[in-house]
Amino acid sequence: MVSFPMSAFLCVAVLCGVTLVSGQSVPGGFCQCTCPDGWANFQDRCFQYIATKKTWTDAEAHCVSLGANLVSLHSKEEHQFLKKLIRSHDLNENPTWIGLSDCQKLKAWFWSDGSKADFFQWNSGEPNFVNNGECCVHTNWSKQKNWNDIPCRYSYPFVCSFRMDTRR
Repeated sequence: MVSFPMSAFLCVAVLCGVTLVSGQSVPGGFCQCTCPDGWANFQDRCFQYIATKKTWTDAEAHCVSLGANLVSLHSKEEHQFLKKLIRSHDLNENPTWIGLSDCQKLKAWFWSDGSKADFFQWNSGEPNFVNNGECCVHTNWSKQKNWNDIPCRYSYPFVCSFRMDTRR
């Protein structure tokens, strides 16, 4: 019989989001501590590049069907990881949808996964809100290969992501 110290058990339980009651796990919890096949891991999230071109809305719906959302970015490190992920699938680094939008209210940016918009990597002169008709965002725009606001009706490849502790 293999025995583990209670501290190791609690660490795994906390990392995996298992609820404990008197040292017992509550039924129905399943720990997804690694990314599924076809998904890349960075920190506590899984990412998948989808080469099929879709509108922003259709891309988000596709991600939701996978238990994810269009990617949200919260640091320079995540942005660099995303650029490498895109480059590994598209050597030309073409524009790619991310989950940022201000469609509900001009200049009130939000991520489709509900997380706080606390990091931005705009190209120079962006966002420019041309005719107030650019409320979705893609990355890899122009020579700088950073973010650009653009109408949601255009079709681009996209990246989905989910947090490992929220997917069951």
